[in-house]
Amino acid sequence: MKNKELGIRLATGFLVGPFVVFCFINYYSLIGLVATVVMFASFEYINFSLKNSGHPILRLMYVGIITLTTVLYGLLLDKLNLLGDTKRRPELIFTLAFITIAVLTILLISDVRKAKIFVVNGSFSLIYISLCLSFFFPIYINFGPFVALMNLLMVWVFDAGAYFSGVRFGKLRISPSYSPKKSFEGAIGGYLLTVIFVWLYTLLVKAITPEFNLIGLEEIFLLPMVVAVFGTVGDITESAFKRYHNVKDSGNVLPGHGGMLDRIDGLLFVTPIFYIFMILLNT
Repeated sequence: MKNKELGIRLATGFLVGPFVVFCFINYYSLIGLVATVVMFASFEYINFSLKNSGHPILRLMYVGIITLTTVLYGLLLDKLNLLGDTKRRPELIFTLAFITIAVLTILLISDVRKAKIFVVNGSFSLIYISLCLSFFFPIYINFGPFVALMNLLMVWVFDAGAYFSGVRFGKLRISPSYSPKKSFEGAIGGYLLTVIFVWLYTLLVKAITPEFNLIGLEEIFLLPMVVAVFGTVGDITESAFKRYHNVKDSGNVLPGHGGMLDRIDGLLFVTPIFYIFMILLNT
């Protein structure tokens, strides 16, 4: 990456990063943040996966449904948690959203083959982007804002460590076909930096909140491994989608970073697995 491009990337990070972190101060601001990210990312995915397919209004309707589903799921999860109701399943709202996408498509598109393409990509965006990123909500509710924020920051730290380690030492490629720049050396460097970060982050949180005991020695080494493995797989998966659709970046909403989907590709896979590991490690 040229110095000018790196400078733009760092400047964007310094401008956007503090605002994103600040949104974790409150559950409702987190809902707003996640919904906004989902809106941009789903728009990008639907746009490049359905390019030259027409029906721009239907595509915007997809984005609206996916974004609204994210907001409603976050609100329902919070309400049921406050009521102590564990029997109802608020995630069923994603099923209703899928049915809505299918119904709208059938009503507005008469071409059977095109209708299938629309339903498949719209539904996939719902699951791939909205559902996966919405795991921030149960993480926040069950483990608190510090753990939810740590999930995000670990991915950021890993990406930075993997990038600079890969540039300096990268030789063994992880996936030459889909993401030729990803290297095992980069992933190892990112993992080690993430371990250091989690250790320091835990010390800082314990200094602020002495009763914080959710992250122990086991988590300090295991959770960065989750990020290293699933963050890399998530990145490569999005690269495969872009190669299939012959696009370089998912969008240009973030100068120096490409599109929103480019920035959260690893996070989409890490967040659900992070939640599963936190449950397993704290039961």
